[in-house]
Amino acid sequence: MKKILNHGLSGASLGICIGFLFALSFSFRYQTSYFMPSTPEFVDHFSSNTLATAVSALLWACMGILFSVSPLVFGIDQWSITRQTIVHFVITFVFFTPLAILAGWFPLNTFWLISYTLIFLAIYVVMWLIFMRRAKKEISDLNQLLLKRKN
Repeated sequence: MKKILNHGLSGASLGICIGFLFALSFSFRYQTSYFMPSTPEFVDHFSSNTLATAVSALLWACMGILFSVSPLVFGIDQWSITRQTIVHFVITFVFFTPLAILAGWFPLNTFWLISYTLIFLAIYVVMWLIFMRRAKKEISDLNQLLLKRKN
């Protein structure tokens, strides 16, 4: 429980930092005269830009918590790597999707949901391949080290 809490707290902080930096960069990119925490459509739902920023920060914190706590499934040794990967994918997709919609990152319609799903899946597969390749290299390096110690 302490591990989850620690991951969650650090994830919330990191999520807020990353979200703020992205929002700031988009504000500069689109040369707005004031800080835009999300899309203009998102900001229009609130009585002030300050309130929109506060809600955005809460959403960014939730995203950070999700992406810092969800990898803990990879520490469940009784599960196969396939099961861990599928459970992690489902957790991140199911919880991140509504957060992204609430944050105003894309509208809730079939076209955008399908596009988002394909992009999410592609990014997930690429990241999974990178992590698997890295893990295989580490295993190979450890095996080489063990062989050298044996001889």
